Amino acid sequence: MNYLDKMMQWIGENLLSGDLLADDTRSPVLKFTFRSKEFGVLPPMFEFWVSLLVLTMMGAVFNSVMSLLIWQFIILPRKRGKGDPITAGLVGFGVLMPFCALAPYYGVRHLRVQNKMMKFLIGVAPLTTFFRCSEAVFGFLPEHADSSLSNLIIYNAFPVEVKFEKSGRPLNSSWIDVFHSKMKWMFHACILGFLFSILRPDNKLIPSDDEGETLTGVLLQGFTISQLINNAAVAILFQVQLTAFGHAFNTFTSLLGLQQIPMMLNPIFDSLSVSDFWGKKWNMVVHGMLKRGVYKPIRSAHGSALTATVAAFVASGIFHEWLLSIVFYPDDDEQECREPTCYRPAYGRNLVFFLWNSILIGMEYMTASWTVWRTLKGSLPKVIILLLVSLTALPFAHWFTHDYVRTDFFHDTSIGIPIVVKI
Repeated sequence: MNYLDKMMQWIGENLLSGDLLADDTRSPVLKFTFRSKEFGVLPPMFEFWVSLLVLTMMGAVFNSVMSLLIWQFIILPRKRGKGDPITAGLVGFGVLMPFCALAPYYGVRHLRVQNKMMKFLIGVAPLTTFFRCSEAVFGFLPEHADSSLSNLIIYNAFPVEVKFEKSGRPLNSSWIDVFHSKMKWMFHACILGFLFSILRPDNKLIPSDDEGETLTGVLLQGFTISQLINNAAVAILFQVQLTAFGHAFNTFTSLLGLQQIPMMLNPIFDSLSVSDFWGKKWNMVVHGMLKRGVYKPIRSAHGSALTATVAAFVASGIFHEWLLSIVFYPDDDEQECREPTCYRPAYGRNLVFFLWNSILIGMEYMTASWTVWRTLKGSLPKVIILLLVSLTALPFAHWFTHDYVRTDFFHDTSIGIPIVVKI
């Protein structure tokens, strides 16, 4: 074992609480009886948030180093008039982006991380740099990020996107911004705790049956009322979880004196069209990466908005499949264990789900001028429009969520959230 491996193992054992976060060892701090059943309140595990902070800082260091390489070998030669697209493409697509794609597997194995939420976070920083690299190669970095190395590092370092002034300087946060971010984090963490308390798979409200484990099996599951309810519950759970962790990251970057764009804008309950959901409300950080790293390069090359949109959704499907492979990548202690700790997803469902949504976007583009849509938007109550938008994807949401529900992914996340359990 070389020095780097030993250092990674030490970080995993001492700073990431690798073994401790593998199981929920919390004891109730409060017990109560409801309808002749005893319940207990589990406090959030402090080590969970320490590990999240450590991984965020490690990701910032990783992305800062990668930003330096992007600046040195792609951006700076272009600014000096000595770069060419072929060399930039070779460096970006041939070296830096493959390294970003492979680095998380090394991290998961040598950090000996078992908590699936932490594995997910290990993939976030390389994913960010992967698309930032594409932005740099094709010349679609924002002007402020392209103006200096320090701005590029700030732009790329964090799991959230930092705001910049028109002058190109990062927009500074105040203590009021820190307070607001923290309160939003706490608020959504409490909502997340409530949802975990009633929707965790081991509470049987979201069933994790043994059927449909193959790709075809899940794709062909019947669209029953119970499945639609489950899909809606998990979709809301995903939204609240992303919102809560987005505000946690915002709080961290606000403490560093930087303002950020919000990650989630209440997409499930405030989207009036499919394009509104994916383009203006759901995970705006990822939306920006896909827009500048995939959509704009394809659009500039082919001129077709529809082609560029489909390409962005395909890229989204592929990187979500990649994230699955990281979340369920086993370390040495998990090689011989069984579900739900160890799980082998049937790849392809995420890609099909995002392809379906690209079809919906394409249909919206092609029928946007139809009078009937303008009439319906003007006459139907907002709640009906929201329901109709949700129903375009809700029957197929299990294509995306199945692997997470089937395993202990949400359980591993709930370790960091106050929840109520039956004793």
